[in-house]
Amino acid sequence: MMTEAHLEAETGLQPHSEEVYPDAVIKVSRDQYSAFEIKRMVEETQELILAPPFQRENVWKYPQKRELIESLLMGIPIPVIYVFEDENGIKQMVDGRQRTSAIIDFMNGKFALEKLGMLPDFNGFRFKDLPPLYRSKLERYQLLVYVIEPPTPERVKYDIFDRVNRGGTQLNNQEMRNALYSGKATSLLKKLRHLQSFKQATGGSIQPKRMRDQYVILRFLAFYLLRTGRLDFSYKSNLDDFLAFVMRYLNQANVALLDHLTGTFDIAMQRAYALMGEDAFRFPIKNTQRRPINMALFESLAYFFAILPGSQLVSDASLVQAIDRLKQAFDASDYFRNRVDGTHSVNYRFSEVEKLKDALQC
Repeated sequence: MMTEAHLEAETGLQPHSEEVYPDAVIKVSRDQYSAFEIKRMVEETQELILAPPFQRENVWKYPQKRELIESLLMGIPIPVIYVFEDENGIKQMVDGRQRTSAIIDFMNGKFALEKLGMLPDFNGFRFKDLPPLYRSKLERYQLLVYVIEPPTPERVKYDIFDRVNRGGTQLNNQEMRNALYSGKATSLLKKLRHLQSFKQATGGSIQPKRMRDQYVILRFLAFYLLRTGRLDFSYKSNLDDFLAFVMRYLNQANVALLDHLTGTFDIAMQRAYALMGEDAFRFPIKNTQRRPINMALFESLAYFFAILPGSQLVSDASLVQAIDRLKQAFDASDYFRNRVDGTHSVNYRFSEVEKLKDALQC
């Protein structure tokens, strides 16, 4: 299993990198919307997108929802809501999804109030059962919303997202991307992580918990698109900006490209498993211990299998030997442990697999 410790040990990556951005432009505005307006923005105008559920345990239960509604009916202030606004003015929920969903669900009659401590007379009431004055009070309740606006850089947005979510379950960067760029990109990642070929090639060891599997797949897709000349992006050790750019790119992709990426990834995983088994993306055993899947090795070798012409798979034994020699060279280098996402490290590993592919064609 590739744990956070393994990720850090094998790749040198920290779950939350601390970068300095002295010249960043940070734009945050303060708005106020009634509960009725929020409901309308979500359900009718689609101006506000509630992010898909994050993979974390503290999803609200009904007692929490009922207590929130009781607070609103009493006029008690609740914490501010944070949203991101894109270039088109569409807002996406950052923090406040559980509260917003509870309000909308109650107004839609999806649950009744029970075991209220301060307003016991409303026990058993749904929204339609409330006295008109209280229905109006709930609809007019003002929610304070902080809007993070463009051109705030992606890495600054992630730090804001992280700070907002402290105190609950901290979200990693892939969970943030899943929230911010819901659409074709997130659908593709979910589809690819369920492929049998991916599970076989990795021995099922890259777990879906905290979206680790989708993160690894996204990295492969991003570098594959970059190295094959499909992206107009200058990679300068700016991984978070790069992956955000790719998520936006995939959300605008046509069906042909999405199908191509699905087929390419599937074939790459099939080739990896057929030739190398479950150890394709692992470095050789060290001190009698089987080593975990190395993320940088995964994306570079998956790229190799993706660009390798099918005719090159005929001489299986010689190909396996060539890959093993490359893995030994990779393991002896420092490019798979420290500053893995640095420009030099990225160029090194992908250039080496491209050289191997070219050598096999000679």
